[in-house]
Amino acid sequence: MSTNDNTGASTQSRRGFLRATATGAAAAGLGASATGTAAAQDGSKFGGYLAEANNYDGTVVDETGKSEVTVEVGAADTGLAFGPAAVKVDPGTKIVWEWTGDGGSHNVVAEDGSFDSGSAVSQAGTTFEQTFEEEGVVQYFCEPHKISGMKGVIVVGDVDTSGGGGEGGEHGGGIVFTPELQAMGAALALGILSPIVFAVLLALNRDKLGGTEQSGRADRDLKRIE
Repeated sequence: MSTNDNTGASTQSRRGFLRATATGAAAAGLGASATGTAAAQDGSKFGGYLAEANNYDGTVVDETGKSEVTVEVGAADTGLAFGPAAVKVDPGTKIVWEWTGDGGSHNVVAEDGSFDSGSAVSQAGTTFEQTFEEEGVVQYFCEPHKISGMKGVIVVGDVDTSGGGGEGGEHGGGIVFTPELQAMGAALALGILSPIVFAVLLALNRDKLGGTEQSGRADRDLKRIE
């Protein structure tokens, strides 16, 4: 009699483990999909230009209403960033890039080639000025440190920031998680997890059938004893 009790307990324990495995696999698939969505949202602004930029957390600092705005060159702890990395201004606003002296030698170069501060310098207090009259998104970088993520954006006026920008240049690197890539990622995750879930469900069904057979066998044994 105790043998049947132990077998039943073992079966129930195994079923609980299998159910937990199936639940975990499904949750992992949903988590992968959610992560892809979050990444897509983070990289959607400016066509993903600032997806890997230093000193950028998705915030565009609003400096509208000012005639002159200063952007630090050599910002953040490493000195390999613009501060702020993304700023919004009105048309006609003068942007003054001011060197902090940190992070080595820097310059300011537009992605579309419309402006260039010249050779990289490191002296604190150096400035470079540009006035933007037309609405658009201006993408720029530090030539020596572009590969390290030293990039910035000037949003001039009320424009759509989801694309590459009216005055922006080429894509600045990094993976942009578009809706198409999200769908591919979700399909891949489901493709990997589906066999696992199927195997777990099959094992659960077998355990259920096995439990029914054991119960029937026990009933027959009792009848024989009687």
